[in-house]
Amino acid sequence: MKTTFTLFTFLALSLFSDSARAAIGSKLHLNLFNDGNFVVVVDGIRYTNVRGDLDVFNLRAGTHHVKIVEVFGRQGRGNRGREVLYNGSINIPFRSAVFARLTNNLRLRVTEVRRLNPQRTRYDRRAYPQRRYDPPSRRRGYNRRYNGGYQNVFATTKMQMRAASFDRDKLAIAKQFARTSNPTSAEIAQLTRMLSFDRSKVQLAKFAYPFTVDQHNYGLVSDSFTFDSSVRELNRFIARSANNPPQRRRR
Repeated sequence: MKTTFTLFTFLALSLFSDSARAAIGSKLHLNLFNDGNFVVVVDGIRYTNVRGDLDVFNLRAGTHHVKIVEVFGRQGRGNRGREVLYNGSINIPFRSAVFARLTNNLRLRVTEVRRLNPQRTRYDRRAYPQRRYDPPSRRRGYNRRYNGGYQNVFATTKMQMRAASFDRDKLAIAKQFARTSNPTSAEIAQLTRMLSFDRSKVQLAKFAYPFTVDQHNYGLVSDSFTFDSSVRELNRFIARSANNPPQRRRR
């Protein structure tokens, strides 16, 4: 009886841990050439006969190794060839969907990063009748990102910027969003495109950089600039930020 109970407990904990990983896991979507047959290896796990797109689920936050090999020729011993197109790494943020594509010059470029909403579990009042149900909106420290709140804040920010007439007003609205929301590079890129002048775009890009959660994708923001000089100015700013990280103040 004791052995049966122990085995049941182990299986239950395994199922719970799998569901927990699914709730917090990130996703990688790879976009490859449509006219090829590929073998993709992510952290040692092989995906064969990949044609066009590949989705990899339940990834932990951090750096992951990616290898992309093209397979060509007829199937059979000695008749098939292989060519390594990409062998490198990609950074996956916490609870995010990362979209990346293999470029013509055989580089893996991140095109978009989306946040994944955490799974919400329903409270079963019949299972715990003695406990009082407290809805999330009444709990202390309720995060406005739940229930679509974060998406509403970003949509409201863009609506306010469209209603503003001058870049200085739009810039103030965008800075407030960047300061309080931990945005992604794709979101800052959308806001910079709503500004009229490169001067304002560079100001927003510099201001939002320390708050951005995926700074390695900040090239998306540079794509919204009109002049190459603005791109160089932002690159110099990012280089200085990397070489001179903020120092902690001594108490």
